[in-house]
Amino acid sequence: MPKAEYTITLHDPKKDTDEEVAERVEFSNAYQAEILPDEEPTPVEEAIAGLRASPERFKRWSFRARDAEGNLAGIGSTTIDPDERDNPDILSFSITVGSAHRRNGLGTRLLDELVRVAQAEGKTRILLNTNGLVPAGEEFARAVGAESKNAMHMNRVKVSNIDRPMLEKWVAEGPARAQGYELFGWDDNVADEHMEQYIGIVLVMNTAPRDDLEINDFTITPDEIREQEKVARAQGVESWTLVARHIESGEWAGYHDVHWSPSDPKKVYVGATGVRPENRGHALGKWLKAQMQLRILDERPQVDEVRTGNADSNDAMLGINKQMGYEHWIAASTWEVSVEQAAKWLASRGMQTA
Repeated sequence: MPKAEYTITLHDPKKDTDEEVAERVEFSNAYQAEILPDEEPTPVEEAIAGLRASPERFKRWSFRARDAEGNLAGIGSTTIDPDERDNPDILSFSITVGSAHRRNGLGTRLLDELVRVAQAEGKTRILLNTNGLVPAGEEFARAVGAESKNAMHMNRVKVSNIDRPMLEKWVAEGPARAQGYELFGWDDNVADEHMEQYIGIVLVMNTAPRDDLEINDFTITPDEIREQEKVARAQGVESWTLVARHIESGEWAGYHDVHWSPSDPKKVYVGATGVRPENRGHALGKWLKAQMQLRILDERPQVDEVRTGNADSNDAMLGINKQMGYEHWIAASTWEVSVEQAAKWLASRGMQTA
């Protein structure tokens, strides 16, 4: 049987009409419903708001494949920040192919378009992510010659399984186990007077395990923080942040944040939990996470699940999470392949990548 015919066109998502955004969201929601049928779909209005609020400087490519009837069959997309300074040799992208159009070579054609972007933009490495709910993604990554560099899981805890007395005990023990420290926090945007210390503590996440993934430490500027806040505000996302501070010096020792959206009101997502290496050993991570979880229980009664992503090699954080009742849910991997290798593989498949 001959393979289906597809037409692929290039788009700049920032220039999409509301109707075009709605089509993409419908396609993504259908894909999500296939693998996670109980998840809340992304509202079109939220996607439009986030797109319109995103930085103008970003360069975006969206390759959209349509079948003979004009229906959206697959999307390959990537974004480049022209101000990228941390890992300018890397291009990250995503490829999604609808269930009715897999194994027709469409993923290969979309990869060809994205490798052309990588070549034109002077990138030498490609990063892509897969998850265990879509085995075809992992198979495709291996076929191209990519190597899995970092394994992680999305972990989750049901609120009904949370041991509240244990968390209250952790909070009560916090000042004694971490003598000389205190917790304080805020909701949503970072205050201007906290920005310098905030950026400093966010960078502690550079100490999180990376396994075999060789990347430079990330950096971030106040302007970039404000850009992220603008997008979150446009989408209605609410954030809570807690900081552990050394009282005598005023230095920030660790932080923990979570995010909640009215479009998905039954879930809270953990953003990050990090403690400076020199401040570890005082159970600050437990104190931060327990304090936040108790607030979720008290102030978000509609939430029935909290989710967090952790590298499988992050034994310290996984140990805390296990005590809190978190369980492995979705396995995921970050894969790496050189642009040169991807181009060679595409050439072997009859593609015309330069």
